[in-house]
Amino acid sequence: MKKLYLAILSLSIIAASGSTFAASVKGGSGQINFMGIINNDACSVDGSTGKDKVISVDMGNVSIKDMGSDTAPNAGRISANDFNLKVNCNAGTKVSMVFKPSLNGGSGLVTGKKVLKLQGSDAAKGVGIALLDSDGAVIDLTSDTTALVTTGLSGEKAAGGDGTLSFAAAYVTTGDATTAVAGTGNATLPFVLQYE
Repeated sequence: MKKLYLAILSLSIIAASGSTFAASVKGGSGQINFMGIINNDACSVDGSTGKDKVISVDMGNVSIKDMGSDTAPNAGRISANDFNLKVNCNAGTKVSMVFKPSLNGGSGLVTGKKVLKLQGSDAAKGVGIALLDSDGAVIDLTSDTTALVTTGLSGEKAAGGDGTLSFAAAYVTTGDATTAVAGTGNATLPFVLQYE
């Protein structure tokens, strides 16, 4: 009888504690998920937005007749659009930048040319985007070697090295301008910072 009484008493205590717990949870419950990546990158680029570090350059509305060619982008009536990338580096870091047009999500190149291909089914035909360095020379995007830009940043200051890289981009015809077809002019050019 004592064993039966103890068993009933134990069950009563368990049932009572369960109902107390259930009574204390009111109004629902949920959770918060935090996601991110902590890195130790020696350099970063200002002006980029979002976790994918996207930098937007507005190329405007350009007529085919006003464009230069892929070999002479500045020969057209419309000059190239200038844009800057501000790079911030840790002290002592030597950095260079390489453009990789065919990296994940990149537009790729116009076949046989040094310029970016336009993306999308409604993209202009016979037109690409030439990337120019700070001297106005076309950057050859066909290989990692020719698409490499040394920055001159070495992070010599105690707080690190900050600097601005200047570029320009221009719509260009990639063949006979009279056969080019109007359309959208969007392209994506991934880049990678390399450190020493």
